[in-house]
Amino acid sequence: MSIEWGGLPFTSNMSASVVDLGQAPADVLVANQPCRIDLQWDVPAPIAALINAGHQFRLRAYAESIGPGQEKQLGGTDFVPGVPGQLNYSHSMNVAAGSLLGEGQVDPSGQPVSGLYKVACVLQLMNGGATRISGFGEYTRHVMFRAP
Repeated sequence: MSIEWGGLPFTSNMSASVVDLGQAPADVLVANQPCRIDLQWDVPAPIAALINAGHQFRLRAYAESIGPGQEKQLGGTDFVPGVPGQLNYSHSMNVAAGSLLGEGQVDPSGQPVSGLYKVACVLQLMNGGATRISGFGEYTRHVMFRAP
């Protein structure tokens, strides 16, 4: 996926993967168990030279249900300090147990959910406030949460 660098003629990549903490990488997780989202992104060399200690990358993750289910932010909003000259970054976001309903569990309206989700992450460069530099990475596989 792509990060756009505020009207400059540069783009770079961002990727995300969902990790089941209880077993080898899996696409079916247990809804009442924590998981993690691992993010990687790169910065074009001309931009990396301009990043200073006042810059931070703001990261947020969102789940979108496939079929009936929840659509919400996962975890909190994380900040990663900018490092002058650094080209590659990575960060892990923790997702608490029970953040998403699992297959067959019911939402507040009483409707059973599918338990199948797309996960996308959003990045924005901050410099005391939001800048025009932003992008996203999506976990390219769907993730299923099963009921405990």
